[in-house]
Amino acid sequence: MLFWSTVPPEHVFDGYDKQTYNWVEHEVGGVKMLVEPMQEQPGYARIVRLLCPNPQSYLNPNHAPGSTVRMY
Repeated sequence: MLFWSTVPPEHVFDGYDKQTYNWVEHEVGGVKMLVEPMQEQPGYARIVRLLCPNPQSYLNPNHAPGSTVRMY
């Protein structure tokens, strides 16, 4: 990772190593992705990133990061 800033790194990255995420791997239609379950909508998750090597999966607007998918 390359990071350019005039702000000292200890201010920028303060607490960075203490962050926790509730991300899980999930597969939708044969596309593996990293998702974050939504507490406000049980059974649904928000896409964080795709883990699929197929370039066509990245062109599908339904698989865009931030989109919601059904978990079950």
